[in-house]
Amino acid sequence: MSELSTATGPLRRSLVFATDELEPLVHLALRAEEAGLDRVWTTEYVHRDAVARALAIALATKRIGVATGIAYAFTRLPLAMAGLAADVQRMSGGRFALGISSGTRGVRRWYGAEFDPPAPSIGAYADALRAAWAENTALEIQAPKIYAAALNPIMTRTVARTCDGALLHALALSRTHLHERLLPALRQGLDERSQGAPFEMAAWCITSIDEDEERARELARRQLAFYLSTPSYSTVTAGTPWDSVADDVRSAFDESGRKASWGELSSLIPDAVVDELTISGSPAVARERALALEQELRALGVTELVFQLAGADVSTTELIASCERIADELAPGAVSENQQATGALAGDTNSEVSK
Repeated sequence: MSELSTATGPLRRSLVFATDELEPLVHLALRAEEAGLDRVWTTEYVHRDAVARALAIALATKRIGVATGIAYAFTRLPLAMAGLAADVQRMSGGRFALGISSGTRGVRRWYGAEFDPPAPSIGAYADALRAAWAENTALEIQAPKIYAAALNPIMTRTVARTCDGALLHALALSRTHLHERLLPALRQGLDERSQGAPFEMAAWCITSIDEDEERARELARRQLAFYLSTPSYSTVTAGTPWDSVADDVRSAFDESGRKASWGELSSLIPDAVVDELTISGSPAVARERALALEQELRALGVTELVFQLAGADVSTTELIASCERIADELAPGAVSENQQATGALAGDTNSEVSK
């Protein structure tokens, strides 16, 4: 059985560019590198390619890790993805990690692609990538680590068994879903895993920082409205204290003929949901919440805290400013200064999942 990596100090801190913006990404990655963040993750949309974006960032930076968070597995045959990822790994000097996903059923319909059943398909895909890299004598560098998105128990168990790490979706921070469904599934997957390198977990968290605290929370609400409108995520909200919130958002979205903006739906997201699922508020509040969340997640075996931009219904200018504030306030240097001032972040380093 492989175990989760056990963090002995602050978690790695990174940033995911959860936006379809393209041109600002290199500048923002350089800002993240300068601030001392550990890694940046790129996302994929119908009109955006996560691996191409990651390569552009890798070529423009020197130190910071670069990863896809996520690239859709069904858009590329495993052999093609293996060659692409191997090239990015070589050109980045070994700083690349490949994060993959099966996508939601709706996303697969957009692409006209099939990838069913999703969990076994992801497991087989990861195995095929490793087989291709093992045969690639031209790789000349360590193969990229494979991460995969995990939000439901079946996929989470498969990812723990077959991949190097799990990417926990922002909705996975629902404590009911996390403790009652995902952590047991992780334990099962780790029990079925052959001995290997420690398993890693990167936890996404919607993050919005503004001197105007209500504005920061409003942007977080919009991102939550976007996620909670997705029918595929109904199993995540079921049995949680905010199950009815997700029902209300989906109903309002459907009743509008799917024309309502996320800003129009954000009023349906109560403060309790924003508090549980996001880091949002003024810089001081965001730093405090990030430290508390980091300590909580570290005890569960999480190795990386990934700040996710709140990109739903946000202008380019505001998105760039939000990203820069995250780098300025939540990068390791800012964390160290805050720890010295507060004496925070002491304590348990045991991993609940690996017990």
